[in-house]
Amino acid sequence: AAGPARGRVAAAVPSRATPNDDQHHHRLVVLSARSSPPTRTRTRVVASASSAAAPAPATGGDGGEAAAVINTVKAIFGAGGFALPWAFANGGTALVTACLAFSYVFALTALKMLVKAQDVLVASGQSSRAAVATYAGLTKEAVGPVGDVVCKALNVITCFGISVGYMIFVSDTVISMLPAQHAASFTTASMIARTLPAWLGLAFVRDFKGVNLISLLGTASVSLGMLWVTAVAASNPLQVSAIPLANLSAFSGFFGTVAFLFFIHFTLFSVQEAMPDQTRFVPAVSKAFAIAMGVSVVFGVVGAFGFGPGVNSVVITMLTGVGGTIVKALLCVNLLFTFPLMARSALVILESTIARGKEISVPASLATRAAFVLSAGYLAGNVPNFGTVLGLVGGVCCCAMSIAMPPAILKLANDRAGVKSSAGESAVIALVCLTGVVCMVLSVVL
Repeated sequence: AAGPARGRVAAAVPSRATPNDDQHHHRLVVLSARSSPPTRTRTRVVASASSAAAPAPATGGDGGEAAAVINTVKAIFGAGGFALPWAFANGGTALVTACLAFSYVFALTALKMLVKAQDVLVASGQSSRAAVATYAGLTKEAVGPVGDVVCKALNVITCFGISVGYMIFVSDTVISMLPAQHAASFTTASMIARTLPAWLGLAFVRDFKGVNLISLLGTASVSLGMLWVTAVAASNPLQVSAIPLANLSAFSGFFGTVAFLFFIHFTLFSVQEAMPDQTRFVPAVSKAFAIAMGVSVVFGVVGAFGFGPGVNSVVITMLTGVGGTIVKALLCVNLLFTFPLMARSALVILESTIARGKEISVPASLATRAAFVLSAGYLAGNVPNFGTVLGLVGGVCCCAMSIAMPPAILKLANDRAGVKSSAGESAVIALVCLTGVVCMVLSVVL
């Protein structure tokens, strides 16, 4: 919204995040390396459009479970799903499938911990239901001010990485749509430089009317794109023997893709709040995760076999013909319109920090947003091995928020409420937290 008449912009972070604030994280989308051969692959991150809007209203006699399943599946699949063929081709069909199954089990266990932490704090009278209705709110109530700072920092870092991925995804896709003689004259960096004014303009957008229409466009474009890629890959000669079963050295790349798809706990609280019967929340998410895992395996394996070990990380750049061009154009438009929504929470946090929680002046707000976009553009176009940096964002930030932190949140919530954890629960808390930390470390060292 526009600022007050005195030329200032409200920048304080609301005590309760809106669905748009929470939903931007999920869809985190990971897209790996630029369109380059596997020997020089780089991982990239992009966020999904379908998650940018508020969840669809839950109706019906199932307590809103069906709507919650749909909303969660929409939150999982975004442009990052197009990195799955690359992930399977580089990480190996067996290893990546095992990681997807691992993600399902541990992500669901961690989600149950977050829900239990909510219930413990509310039942003990330590917090109100409204105070723990968002991930950030729950973390602040359980951990205290430190948890609030950690959440905000992870939010900004993740949004920054996603912004880098947006720019790369759109630039590479636009280049692939040009005639060969013109495409050869562009690099990713040069195309980012040409499109930077558009990204700057989008960063200044504050009016978010038409969010549901953007969500519909995102869902339609991603669904059409995945169907088209699958059809094209299946029509190619299948290169089954060329794809490894397991390649652990590629862990930091493909695990980031898996993490951005399934470690979306920050976004799921708005889905929970939209349900009339919130006791059906965990079963709904469990079904959605299972559906998403099945779709991911089929799409990833078919794409890897159909396009072979040289599959691009942005697999849609390999599509040709009129149909391929339409799919590419829809996805680019989708990401461009979603960018202001995705970056909003990080920009608000930065503005609030700079203004020390007060109102920020318009010049300061514009400078903050411009610095955010220009820094993302510089990283996307100039920093060597930037794909490794983006892989760290997925493997570290998303894993921290979805696997490592939930056990700590439950433990601290129990302590604050005076609830003693059983020996079994304490063991599970330790196991899940340790597993999250190990995955974060492996994302760095491998």
